[in-house]
Amino acid sequence: MSRPAHVFFALILALLAFDGVAQVPPAPYEPPQTILKQDAVYDVRADGTYTVDSFMSLRINNQQGVQGSGQMKLPYSTTLQDMEVLEAYTLGKDGKRTDVAADKILVQQSPQSAGAPMFDDAKVKNIVFSAVEPGVTLNFRTRMTQKIPLFPGAFSMGQIFPRVIDYKAASVTVFAPETMKLFVDAVDLAGGEVKSERPGAKMWRWTLENPKLHLPEPGSVDATDYSPRVFMTSFPSYADAAKAYLDRARPKAAVTPAIQKLADQITGGITDKRAQAEALYRWVSKEIRYVGIYLGFGGVVPHASDEIAQARYGDCKDHVTILEALLAAKGIQSSTVLVNAAGSYALPKAAITPGLFNHVITYLPEFKLYVDSTAGMAPFGVLPFQELGKSALITDDGTGQARIAALPMANAQQDRVQVVTKVQVTPEGTIEGGSSIVNSGVYELIARQVFSGIPKGAEALVAAQLLSRAGQPGTGTFKFGDARDLTRPFAYTSQFASPNYAQMPGPGALRVPAGLGSFSGIAGIVRSLGQEKRDFPVAVEGGFEEEITTLTFPETVKITALPKAVMKENALGKYTAVYSQEGATITVKRTLDHKLTKATLSPDDYRLYRELGEAVYRDFRSQILYQ
Repeated sequence: MSRPAHVFFALILALLAFDGVAQVPPAPYEPPQTILKQDAVYDVRADGTYTVDSFMSLRINNQQGVQGSGQMKLPYSTTLQDMEVLEAYTLGKDGKRTDVAADKILVQQSPQSAGAPMFDDAKVKNIVFSAVEPGVTLNFRTRMTQKIPLFPGAFSMGQIFPRVIDYKAASVTVFAPETMKLFVDAVDLAGGEVKSERPGAKMWRWTLENPKLHLPEPGSVDATDYSPRVFMTSFPSYADAAKAYLDRARPKAAVTPAIQKLADQITGGITDKRAQAEALYRWVSKEIRYVGIYLGFGGVVPHASDEIAQARYGDCKDHVTILEALLAAKGIQSSTVLVNAAGSYALPKAAITPGLFNHVITYLPEFKLYVDSTAGMAPFGVLPFQELGKSALITDDGTGQARIAALPMANAQQDRVQVVTKVQVTPEGTIEGGSSIVNSGVYELIARQVFSGIPKGAEALVAAQLLSRAGQPGTGTFKFGDARDLTRPFAYTSQFASPNYAQMPGPGALRVPAGLGSFSGIAGIVRSLGQEKRDFPVAVEGGFEEEITTLTFPETVKITALPKAVMKENALGKYTAVYSQEGATITVKRTLDHKLTKATLSPDDYRLYRELGEAVYRDFRSQILYQ
C-alpha cells in the first residue's frame, strides 16, 4: 500500500542518517497508558452476524498518554455495522466520575474516505474525554453489531493483546450456536471451550492477567506476530475462505462492452500478451486513484468494474477488480491475492478472513507475476517492500485451486542499486561532484515514491538538508524525470559542493564523502542495526547494492595511506570494499550482496546481520590520509 507523497517528503530528511548504536534509555520504561481491564463478549448468530460488547478501563500514566488517548476513535461501516457507545466516563485521581456528554461523542467521516463518495459509509465514532491528565482513568463500554456478515453464514474474529502495551487484565468470551462449527487458534492465553451458560449455545472464554510488558523494538514485525492472541473462524480452511471471497468479488469483474472498449484502447497496437498486461497495469496504476480503505472495513465486495472506471478511484479490491476485468477483456487470466500490507508476517492457523489479510493484490498465473497497482509507481512485477516474502492467499493459482504461497523476496538479480560518484577535491578543500544513480526492482519504487514527494522547486532545499545530515554541509540539487511515468526506467543524477570538507593544506584525513547518492544505499544496513540485540523478528532490505566513488585530489597533494580492503561474508550476505589509486585519483568500490532466504530475521539471524552492518560502519568511518 502506497504512502502519501507528503509523508515521503518528510521522511527523506532522515533517509541518509548514518548513526551508530542507539543509546540505552537512562530510566526504566514508562508506558504512556496502562489498560487495567479489557473485556470483549461476542454473541454469534447462525447467519454469521454478531454483536460484541466491549469494556475498557485505561489509566493515563504521563503526558504522552494524554496526547495519545484523550480521544478514542472507533471506526465502523454504517452499511455493515452499528456502533453504540453505551457509556463513557473519566475517573479522576480522587475517584470522582465525569461522564462524557452526548455531544462529545462525535460521528465523523473516515479520513480515508474523504472526497470519495463511494466510501461515504466509512465512519468514525470519536469519544472526546474531558479532564484528561496523568493519573486519571478513562472508561468506556461499546456495542458493535455486525448486521451484515462479510460472507453469508460465515463468522471470523480476532483479538490481539500487544506485548508492547501494558495490560493488567483482559478477557474474551464467545457464545455461538451449537450447530456452528468453529476453528480456533489461541496463543499465550489461558482458557478455551467451557461449559456454556446459555442453552443451545457453545461458549469459549480466554483470559490474560499481568502479562510481561516489553519495550517496543523499533523496526520489528508487528506485535501481532509475538503477542497473546486468539483467532476464531467458521472457515475450515483457507481454501474455503478463498472460495467465499471469489463468490462475492468475481462477478464484479465482468467484462462489459465499456470495459472491452477501454481495454482495446489501452492496448491499441500491442499484440504481445505480456506487453498488453503491462499496459493495462500501468493504466490502472496511474488513472485509478487509490483510496486507502483496508480490506474488511470497506467490506469484501468491490464495486463493479464499470463503476470504478467511471469514478476513476477505488480501494485495493477495486483496483484488483478493474484490472482483472481489463485483463480478461484481452484473454489474460488473473486472480486476487490476499495479503497483510502492514507489519505482520505470521499467518494464523485458523483461516480468519479477511483477518490479518488487510490488502489485496493481483496474480497473473500465465507470467507467474504478482502486481500491486495501488502502489501507484511500482514497475510491472515489482511489489512494495512491506509485501515482499509474506505468506499470502492466492484465491486461484490458475488451475482453479486456492493456496497459501510466499510472495517473492527481494533478490540480487532484480532489486539493485548502483551509484557512481565522481568527486573533485579543490586546493581550498571544497569537494565538488555528482552522482548517477540507477535503481531497479523495489529500490526503483522507493526512489519514485521519494522524488514524487519533493515539491517542484524544492530540490536544492532537500539536497542541502541531506548534505548537512550526512556531515558535509553545502549545496546541491537533483535532476530526475517523471516519477509516475512507468513506461521507462527511473534514474536520476545529483550535483553537490561542500566547502571546507578537506583540510587544506595538509596533512589531513578525510572520509569518502557520501554526496547525494541513493536513498537506498549501502549505509542503510547501519540504520537498521540500532539495537545491540533483539527479542523479536525484524524485516530488512535485500538485493544488491554497488557504490563506486572516485576522488581526484590536486596534483600538489600526496596520498600517504588508503584504508585497507574489506571483505566480510557470512550466511546472510557479503560486504566488500576495495581502494585503489592511480595518480591523484582514488577509486573506492563497495558492494553489499544480501543473501536472505526469508522475509524476516530471527533474533539469532539479527546477530549475523549485525556483523555485516558493523563491517560497513567501520569501513564508512575509515579515512584517506594525505599531506
